[in-house]
Amino acid sequence: MKNVIYSFYKEIKDNDIRDNSYFSGDTLSKSEKTKLQFIKYKDKLINSKKDYAKICNADFILFDDVEKIYDNDEFDSVNFYKHYLMEKLLKDYDNILYLDFDVVPNTNESFFDVHDMNKINVHAINATKHKSWSYEALNSKHDYEFVMRVHFDKYHMYCKALCKQSMLIIDDIYNNDFHIANTGIIGGSAESLSQIKMTERYDEILNRLNTAKEEKYFGENVTRHFFANNEVFFSYILDRFKPEWNNLSSDWHYCHYKVSDEDKLHDIYNKIKVRKAKLIHVIDKNFDLIYNV
Repeated sequence: MKNVIYSFYKEIKDNDIRDNSYFSGDTLSKSEKTKLQFIKYKDKLINSKKDYAKICNADFILFDDVEKIYDNDEFDSVNFYKHYLMEKLLKDYDNILYLDFDVVPNTNESFFDVHDMNKINVHAINATKHKSWSYEALNSKHDYEFVMRVHFDKYHMYCKALCKQSMLIIDDIYNNDFHIANTGIIGGSAESLSQIKMTERYDEILNRLNTAKEEKYFGENVTRHFFANNEVFFSYILDRFKPEWNNLSSDWHYCHYKVSDEDKLHDIYNKIKVRKAKLIHVIDKNFDLIYNV
């Protein structure tokens, strides 16, 4: 069996830096923080994936040249590039594991041996209204309008879940499934992953999104945040076309993020989980904490 682990790195240019979104407790914007941390830890992040590929008896490929059609930040199109690359690799490999550049392997166990590669393996978050709000939002003393204005945006997982549901309604599919796949880690066989067909289905799904935006099933204040997001599209595919998939356990896709300076218990919990995690997705880009735990 021929295995591959791949990732891609896109250098953030100064003119790509946006100042409208911040990780908890940071004074730098998310894009600026990401740029600086990627520069500082680039070699470590690459080498950790190379070393893990050896453990998995897999090739490692780092793509760092994004094709122009996927380099349009207006629609976050670069995040669809991982799916395009996967479709190319399907032709040459039996099993594939994709890792976002900010994922740090932390295990000697092979992903390919532990998981059923005949299924699509991805971690999906149950993004209900009550499970997807931040610590600050849940404990806010402000009114609902303030919380929505400050804590709710197009990247909020609950927003993504409502977007997915709106698109499914267009297809007369009604359910209470709020799961949204985190596509920072995706694994499976060439046969299983070939069922996604993101590139082939993109125009059709984009049409569903545009129709959902026109219909405004969840009102203007929510619908105005809907946009072409790869995680929404991926989750829509899982729900509509129903390929067989496995929800990765949290230790095989552990999302590391700082919640609040006041939430010391979460900080302790984070450190314990990091030590036990197999693949650490460093959402907040605090790689110094990961490499020093």
